[in-house]
Amino acid sequence: MPDEPSLAQQAKTRLRRIEGQVRGIQGMLDRIAEDPDARQALVRRAQQALAEGKRPAEVAKALSVSRQRVADIAAGRETVCGDEPCDSLLTQVLAVHAAVEQVGLLIMELHLRRCLLSDAGLDEERMRELRESLKLWSRLS
Repeated sequence: MPDEPSLAQQAKTRLRRIEGQVRGIQGMLDRIAEDPDARQALVRRAQQALAEGKRPAEVAKALSVSRQRVADIAAGRETVCGDEPCDSLLTQVLAVHAAVEQVGLLIMELHLRRCLLSDAGLDEERMRELRESLKLWSRLS
């Protein structure tokens, strides 16, 4: 069973991942809101720089876009006229939602250990059962 510092570290690590996911969603929304002419120009400049043999990281830095966006352009996943599919956005939002729930479970376990059950003297098996019950309950919400 993880100790309190380990649970706190897990929560922090997951929150950093969530921050990255949220930045990704913001980028997707930015691309939807872009002026189509500016989008076309950016995609063409990136394609040209990649065709000239520049590395994706260099292209991303020169164009002030993410390396992932340059990778999408290089792989043909981002076209001159295409918009971000809405189902991709919804999938990312659902992933963030699930990740936030997992962080909530970690924080709940910390709260149970430190505040509610610190004097209860639960053995490892009972604490594991409690953790599993919390996970089951969170799936219902």
